[in-house]
Amino acid sequence: MSATPAAADARRLDRRRFAWQAYAFLSPALLATSVVFAASMVILAIYSLREFAEGRMLSAFSLATWSELLTSEFFWRVVWTTMKLGLLTVGLTLLIGYPMALALYRLPSRTLRYVAYFLLFSPLLTSVVVRSYGWALILGDGGFVNNLLLRWHVVDTPYRLLYEFSGVTIGLVHILLPFMVFPILAVLDQFDTMLEEASADLGGTGFTTFRRVTFPLTVQGVIAGSQLVFALAISAFATPSLLGGGRVQVLAEKIYNDVGGLDWPHAAVASYVLLALALAAIAAFTLLLRLQTGTRRASWEYSR
Repeated sequence: MSATPAAADARRLDRRRFAWQAYAFLSPALLATSVVFAASMVILAIYSLREFAEGRMLSAFSLATWSELLTSEFFWRVVWTTMKLGLLTVGLTLLIGYPMALALYRLPSRTLRYVAYFLLFSPLLTSVVVRSYGWALILGDGGFVNNLLLRWHVVDTPYRLLYEFSGVTIGLVHILLPFMVFPILAVLDQFDTMLEEASADLGGTGFTTFRRVTFPLTVQGVIAGSQLVFALAISAFATPSLLGGGRVQVLAEKIYNDVGGLDWPHAAVASYVLLALALAAIAAFTLLLRLQTGTRRASWEYSR
């Protein structure tokens, strides 16, 4: 359906009112960031083409490091563990975070809402290392969880959670949960509750209203939160190191170990692979967001 002349004039007026002042202030920061990032990528590329032998980096250039890592079964197991950890963390934070965000949004008292916000986001003021150590105490063989399981006779021997994939996942879900809740809350704050009331007046049940009204209108927050959580989960280092104990190998930890062992060529290649995974995930989530926005716009134009 073609736009009205008034709408077309409004769009032309918006294009003429280009806010060049904001871009003028932002340009120096963007330029400096871009230069530093480009220089870092060039340095990593140079290191990735150097050879490493007998505990030192050689001056010769070759593709041996790339070939060695990209054909290594161990390296791809590390990549798969990293991806699996990111996807599982996204799924669990979404499963916990969406109902939590919806409950926070529906709190009748503003005071209770502020208290809930504080309880949810205050852990962000604490170091990730401290929180990971806290989870190590909780998930250990003599920790709080196993004490309860043994006392309730659920298990006969302590259930191993620490230094396992499950323990790392639990720690990351707790640490990254606010990054899922906050984008969903930001979208819910713009949600018109009259739409739910209209759905109820038309005979929609609570689940039908959620499935056809609430969730479709808040899916942008879900995609944005998933993008944040996935990017942070696959690049996490402290939590997998402390709760994994070296048994759960992820890319960030491998890069750290390679740098500590002065194997900079392997660290550079692994850094490029991690960057590629993060960029691919961001591109996929951005595409989903654009498709969802386009679908909503098409539905709105059709309804008109």
